[in-house]
Amino acid sequence: MSVFEKYAKLKELYPDDIARIEEEERSVAHLLEEKDYASHPGTQRLIAMCRDEIKTARLKLASDRTLTPDAHRALWSLIEAREWFLRLVSKDYAGELAQLEAELDVELEKGV
Repeated sequence: MSVFEKYAKLKELYPDDIARIEEEERSVAHLLEEKDYASHPGTQRLIAMCRDEIKTARLKLASDRTLTPDAHRALWSLIEAREWFLRLVSKDYAGELAQLEAELDVELEKGV
């Protein structure tokens, strides 16, 4: 049974709680969209590029003693921006979805 079929079953079992169930269902749909985006080949190229740029910037910070304060700040800004993007697209989608599905199974078992 798919996760959305489980939500449909929950709606049957708990008709008074449809608003909460639909909100959870929207959250799962959003998580699946994020997962699709993160696994897209273009996004994977961006991830690789970000990692390379972080590595290059860190090496420059560690080895170039002639950096001006402005250059130093610019490199740290680059690192922080790339790390933000990586955190955004590098979630454990499979783990989050498995946990949500396990919680759904428990809730369905209670209602049966």
